[in-house]
Amino acid sequence: MERAILAISLILGGCVTIPSKVVQIGPDTYSLNMTGVGFATQGNTDIKALALASDFCAGLQRELLVKQTTENGVYGWSPRQAMLVFQCGTPTPK
Repeated sequence: MERAILAISLILGGCVTIPSKVVQIGPDTYSLNMTGVGFATQGNTDIKALALASDFCAGLQRELLVKQTTENGVYGWSPRQAMLVFQCGTPTPK
């Protein structure tokens, strides 16, 4: 039982993403970095960066507009990084 708990802990602990703080780099323009370590995939790291940016804009009652994304890192060899530049624009009327 203890080995099973240890194995589950190692598996869950092996997939970690670490966000930076959102930094304003211009009028309504922001940047953030998300780093995935362990078994985190590039896709997972990208989605978490987009979700954080979307939540940030939603907190301003605005809509996420992605301006630029950059990725680097090799799965299993180095941390995956997602660098995101985005704006928080006026929401589109529905």
